[in-house]
Order: sequence, then structure tokens, then C-alpha cells
Amino acid sequence: MPGPCDDLAGLLEESTEDLYEHAPVAYASTLPDGRIVKVNETLLRWTGRERPDLLEGARLHDLLAPGARIYYESHYAPLLHMQGEVREIAVELVRGDGSRLPVLMSSTLVRDDDDRPRLVRTTFFDASERRRYEQELLRARADAESRARAALALGHVDDGVVLVGLTGRIEVLNPAAERILGIAAEDAVGRPAAETIEGWDLIGGRPHDAETVPVLRAGAEQWLEVAAADAGDGMVYTIRDVTGQRQLERLRTDVVAIVSHELRTPLTGVYGAAATLLARSAELDEEQRRGMLELLVEQARRLSTIVDQILLTSRLERGTISAELGEFDLTDVFADLGRTAAPGVAHRLIVDIEPGIRVRGDLDRLRQVLTNLVDNALKYSEGPVRATVEPRDLAVRILISDEGPGIPAGEQDRIFEKFYRLDPDQRAGVGGTGLGLYIARELVERMDGRIGVLRRDRGATFYVDVPLP
Repeated sequence: MPGPCDDLAGLLEESTEDLYEHAPVAYASTLPDGRIVKVNETLLRWTGRERPDLLEGARLHDLLAPGARIYYESHYAPLLHMQGEVREIAVELVRGDGSRLPVLMSSTLVRDDDDRPRLVRTTFFDASERRRYEQELLRARADAESRARAALALGHVDDGVVLVGLTGRIEVLNPAAERILGIAAEDAVGRPAAETIEGWDLIGGRPHDAETVPVLRAGAEQWLEVAAADAGDGMVYTIRDVTGQRQLERLRTDVVAIVSHELRTPLTGVYGAAATLLARSAELDEEQRRGMLELLVEQARRLSTIVDQILLTSRLERGTISAELGEFDLTDVFADLGRTAAPGVAHRLIVDIEPGIRVRGDLDRLRQVLTNLVDNALKYSEGPVRATVEPRDLAVRILISDEGPGIPAGEQDRIFEKFYRLDPDQRAGVGGTGLGLYIARELVERMDGRIGVLRRDRGATFYVDVPLP
């Protein structure tokens, strides 16, 4: 009874011809001129051709695709005859149905005893899987390069980009998003967005076009313009900080309201006084007529001041205002302050400045600044307003003090902002455009000086430091 070893021996009794015909590679033997004289069954199966078709005058290059055929004739065959062999050249075989099969072709030139070429033995290895693998590598490389370019682009855009996966965890956070949201990518990536980003309940959600939402971050209001798009395996959010735009819009609204109100008040006075004089001039006595004219002058002066402040602010913003620096005595600055004060309050101004104190600055601009400070002090205080001087090492400090309600500590850093008013609703009955202190700061800085307010329990003291000559 035959055993396992006998069965194995039977399996190994294979003929050389059978091994040739059914080898896992295709074989072809050709004459030196390329005519095919022998092929194996594997080549016939791969190309879908019949043996007689190949052995009756066909040449090896007839099996090759056009590009490979040109390469074979111009490079492959000459190289083979020069060095006797060529290894693993990638070409394509053309099947009987016109389709193509990628292969690796190797050839060996057989010579006789007189060193004359007699036969060429060529093998073909199926490179379909290798070709697919190479194509996958190329696609992977292209994808990696595309991702690298996308990451580079994300690193340079001004809009924040956040990718949140299906699990709700942050997968991508670009530098702009780090800046806008106030968190570092290394602290955010991999963590739940709802636990990591403040105000996520307002930002996250379904896909939507750009929406503007307010978010409270670090105790301050921040306005974000957020758009969300479905990325298939997550949501992509683009985020833009529009806080500055919202503040500008609010400022524009406030400017219109402030200027409209401040212009309307004196215009009403001018119109009323003029209408009264026109309609009842004959009925008014001299004192009444004089009162109406004084009202016209006062309200016209107020209108002129408002318009001058707006125009000056515009010029300061455009940078067309410069200081004409020179040396002068401080008494020249204060000489006209009492005369420029509003009627009925000038007597409350007390100037305590010794003559002979010289400074370097712009005389007219410094007078404009101090006039504004004195006018404010007289408006907000019913008591005396004092102007004094303190010599310092490199400058002279001018102090304007009043006994009014003072300035809250939390407001002292903002009073020099454009259009900022301590009493926007005018509950204290004091109006204004909110431009006076802004203009004063800009003018003082152009003279290389400083302006500020000192903390006091009652009243307010503004200071202006003017450089010494």
C-alpha cells in the first residue's frame, strides 16, 4: 500500500516541458532579428493569443504597446546585443482584445562558439499588482503633499479653522483659531470641543452659513462670525473675530446719536432766539433783545466748537496736524484762559502760576488743551477751579483741579478715548461730543508731553507735562 512518501515522489515527477509551459512567468524565445520561435502556455494565456499566431512570423516587438515598442527598438535591443542581457524593464504587453498587461521584461542573448548571436530568451513577470501598488503609493504621496500644502495654507490664513470629528473631539485647530479662541492647538486637539472652547454651545452645531454670535470670553464680550460645513467624517468650522467691526458699527451709531444731539441743542436755541427776535422784536425791550442776542452768540459759539472738534479729530486721524515747537513763558498760555471761559463762570478760575517758567511746546496747541481742561472743570464743578504748576526734572507739570463729582477709578483709563463720555445720558445736565480729551491727548503727545488724571477722593485733577527747553 503506497504511503505519503510515495505520493510526494509522484508529485515531484514533473517533466521539464510541463514546468516550462505552466511556469508562473511567461517565456519567449526569439531569433536575433526578433522573430518568435517558441513561447510557453503562460504567455499565450496572458495575451489571449494562439500559438500559431505567434510562431508564424510574429516578432517580439509586435506584442508590445506602442511606447514600449519604440523603446525596445531604440534602446532595449541595442543594449541587449552590447552587454548580452537586460534585466526587469517595465513595459506593457498588448492582449488579443487590445487591453494591456504591465510586465517586467528580462532578456538573455545566447551566442554560439564563434560568439555569434543565435537566440534571445525573454521572460515576462506579471507586474499588475506591483503597478497597482506603485499607483497607490503615488496617490498616497500626492495625498500627503496635498495635505501638507493644505496645512501650510491653514497656517497662513487669517480665518480660524476648526475640524471637529464625529465624536465631538477637536482634530485640527489652525494658528488663527488659536489666536481667536485663545487656546493652543496642543492643549485642544484630541479633547471634546464642548469642554475646550468657551461658548461652543453657540458656535457648534449643524451646518450653516456665516452667523454672528456673541461669546463671553475671559469676562469680555467677543463677537464671532462662524460658518459650519459637513466634511463627511466631521464638521469644519471657519471662525472670524468681528469684535472690532461690531465696535466700529456701535461707535458709528453712537457718533451719529451724539453729534445729532449735540448739534440739535444749540440749533434749537439759535432757531428759538432768532424766531423770537423776528416775530416779537417790537414787543421786546432793550434788555430782552440783548438777552436773545447773547443766547444767539452763545449757541453759535457752541455750534462752532462742536464743528471745530469734529474737523480737528478728522485731521488728527489723517495725520495732517503737527506741533510747531518753540520756547515760551507759561504765563502766556494762561493769559487768555479766563476770557475764553463761558460767561458767568470765569470768576471761579483761580490761576496760581509765577511768571518766568519757560517750557518747550506749541503755544497755541497747549492753550487749546488747557482751555478744554478748564472748560470741563468749570462745567462739572460748581466750586473753584485751580490751575497750578509743579516743576519737575525734565518737564513742568500743569495741574487743573476741580471740586466736582470726580472720575470713577474704572473710567480713568477710558476718558481719553474718542467719543467716550462719563455721562452719556446727560443725567448731570452736561453735554459734549466726547472728543475734547481725545483731542487734548493727541495734541499733547505731538508736543512730546504727557497728559493724565490723578486719583483723588473728591474732585478731579488733570495734569499736563510739558518738556523743559
